[in-house]
Amino acid sequence: MGEEFLQHAYKSKCEFQMEVNGTITMDIETGVRKMIEMILQHLKIKSPVFEVANVIPTGSFYEGTKIGAPDEFDFMLTLAKLSGADKISLQPGCSDWYPYIKLQPGVEFPQKYKINNFYEEERKNKDFLGNPRFVATDFWKEIANINASVNENIPLTYGTMSFVPCNGKKLELQYIQNSTLPQNTDIQIKEEISLVGSLKIGVDLMLAIDHPSLESILKLPGFPKNFKELLYKHGCHVIPKSCHTDHMAHTKCWFVTFSCMERELINNMNEHHKKCYKILKSLISSDITMSRKCMNLSSYTLKTAFLFHVYGENECVYSRTLSACICDVLHYLSSNLHHIQMPCFFARDMNTWGNILETPWFQWKGETSSGELGYAFALCWIKLMHKFVNYLQNTISKHTPLSDKDTKTVLSRCDYFKKAVEVVMIYFVKNQLVYKIEKDPGSLESCTDDFFSNFIQKLKYHYNVDLSFVE
Repeated sequence: MGEEFLQHAYKSKCEFQMEVNGTITMDIETGVRKMIEMILQHLKIKSPVFEVANVIPTGSFYEGTKIGAPDEFDFMLTLAKLSGADKISLQPGCSDWYPYIKLQPGVEFPQKYKINNFYEEERKNKDFLGNPRFVATDFWKEIANINASVNENIPLTYGTMSFVPCNGKKLELQYIQNSTLPQNTDIQIKEEISLVGSLKIGVDLMLAIDHPSLESILKLPGFPKNFKELLYKHGCHVIPKSCHTDHMAHTKCWFVTFSCMERELINNMNEHHKKCYKILKSLISSDITMSRKCMNLSSYTLKTAFLFHVYGENECVYSRTLSACICDVLHYLSSNLHHIQMPCFFARDMNTWGNILETPWFQWKGETSSGELGYAFALCWIKLMHKFVNYLQNTISKHTPLSDKDTKTVLSRCDYFKKAVEVVMIYFVKNQLVYKIEKDPGSLESCTDDFFSNFIQKLKYHYNVDLSFVE
């Protein structure tokens, strides 16, 4: 049953929805690059502090695991003023992976991005960068201003690319395909270009700084030493991301990321594993843009699980059936969810979900809002992810084939689960009803099935979300 179901899921949910040959996709990617180049040229003139030294492609498009249309692109932009030899040093922060940044002598950077010297004894921290959120916020203000002032369309081979007003921390573009194709019969016959009309494209731009000391990374206990060569090939970066000990922290910690190394490992997976990854991402991943890190089955969680599956201690080096590899990954996710601990691939002493776990805080009418009740419902939220993963694993591993009707039911339940999770997360984060598990949660053993069943009933009664199929 598993193979037929997964093959159906791949064909219906994972293949690029625009074309097979990639011609328009290449046209779009070229347009995205040109638009970023235009933005950065304006940025260098209007705000030299954000001058970019290098544009680094990251994310699923460049990992070869993008599903659906080519409507999302990710890049890291290294800051020229802070990247390079002898520009910065990293000092101990909240953890090994969340250091402080100290400017080296002679390096100039705006005072407003440094530690508030007025409150610092003897100005001892005057050369440290402060809250990274301020840098990122100002960067996106500049991007929005440039976006609003530049009214240009870039002509491409098969269409044009233009800016869309930018309201959040994402660059938005519009690709419009030409109404007529080039008058080249050979191209029309060989490429079989399909008409797609227009496509809205989101581009994530993450500021970054080259890590100044790769040798120090090798000394950290959480880094797997067998990836030393990969580290020296691609390096790693420091980005303005929230502190790991408090997801809404106002501290001067920055975050060490291994995005380039992850990109190469994922991109180098064989086509079998990429296919498995795309299928599972289409079935379980629920990514939404939000200001807090609410625990869920994100695409990054799934990426981490696949990195361990393919490159971990029991690495899967050959192509097996889709169901075998996907069930292995689901089993790994299930085990980690049960123990509420999942190591990052290149930082094995850090939990993928964070040292402080955040979940929706459910407060039912007529019940107390005590910390104990909040903690119990927080565990139910995690158990919901655990139950869903187990449901999918059990479905795929069955030996009896599914009827067409049952296949559609499973696919619709996966879509429903992802949407339900998004709805609940957005509602509770918007209303600041977020519960933090700050101590070691142990495992899901203390969350009984009876209490979880009550949790499912409450979701249905109060929020019109029916997830009883996972029980």
